[in-house]
Amino acid sequence: MSKLGKLKFKVFYDGVNIEKYIDEVDGVTTNTSYIAGAKITDYNKFIETSMKAVKGKPISFQVTETDMQLMEQQARFICGLGENVYVKIPIITPTGTSTANLINKLSDEGFKVNVTCIHTCEQVHEAVNALNKTTPCIVSVFSGGISDTGNYPIEEIQYAVDAVCMYDNMEILWAGCQHVLHVVEAKDTGC
Repeated sequence: MSKLGKLKFKVFYDGVNIEKYIDEVDGVTTNTSYIAGAKITDYNKFIETSMKAVKGKPISFQVTETDMQLMEQQARFICGLGENVYVKIPIITPTGTSTANLINKLSDEGFKVNVTCIHTCEQVHEAVNALNKTTPCIVSVFSGGISDTGNYPIEEIQYAVDAVCMYDNMEILWAGCQHVLHVVEAKDTGC
């Protein structure tokens, strides 16, 4: 028997080939890097196609706007697409501005938010504090990015797991899973 035993977590596909993998996963998350890499230039068309391909399973679409007002408009549009849709918002913008107030506003209004690009325990703390404690949400710790810096992401993941363990509406996503060992580590931390 493998060390993994029976897995007690969900597997999400992160990419643009949703039709190919949808029957093998519990849900989908998308990100702007993969979309750009696939040379997809019509984001709205990608969203429309993805909504059909996902077969009602959970899906996260990332905002592309960096201006807070435009980001909020785009987030509201994305959340309005269906009950299975989460809006993926980075914890900080590319310029370093916190999105916690926007995350809080949307989550308090009942919008499903996937807080992404989390690299530190401080960012986990900020995300968890911003999220409504009853609205379904995802806290995506960018473990792959942390690993790319030569550091183990276990501290950040464990901090996140401990921070949300009392809330049934919050899930931790081990984002950027790059190796089979990451699956074992995710299992061991309760992610």
